[in-house]
Amino acid sequence: MLEELFGDESSRFARTIRRLRGKRGLTQKQVADFAGISETAYRSYELGARKAKPEISERIAKTLKVRPEYLSSPEFGPYMEFYYAILENEDTLGYTVTKINGQPAIVAKPGASSFFALLSNWNEMKEKLEAKEITREEYEDFKETYEGGTWMNTPDGKSPWTGK
Repeated sequence: MLEELFGDESSRFARTIRRLRGKRGLTQKQVADFAGISETAYRSYELGARKAKPEISERIAKTLKVRPEYLSSPEFGPYMEFYYAILENEDTLGYTVTKINGQPAIVAKPGASSFFALLSNWNEMKEKLEAKEITREEYEDFKETYEGGTWMNTPDGKSPWTGK
């Protein structure tokens, strides 16, 4: 019923904020208070009954220590949805497919610095995880808070999303 009214985007947002709130060990009231909204409003976002305005989403994201874009990142059902997303965004996001050691691989196109940064940073974190230099939790936090290899411009030089 709610998905018919608000669509899949609202339920995806709801599942994500509910999962992150639990992961951070926060109550609905704490998230609402930190985000400067009523507990009733927050609860309705978490239930998927209301769609948060962009400025509210940003405050919730900051409270949950993730980028706002993470809260609305797509979920793919059948593999084909993901496959088509990859195929359709090749030029927009600056990647292509090539063979490396005889195996197909997605690589950044020359000049696609943001995609190259993502791949480089992701590879670095994956190697650290495999070498046990970071925990699985730290690796998952990296994926939830990735900011393109640079922090937002804040007076203290720290990310407004992670505080690092």
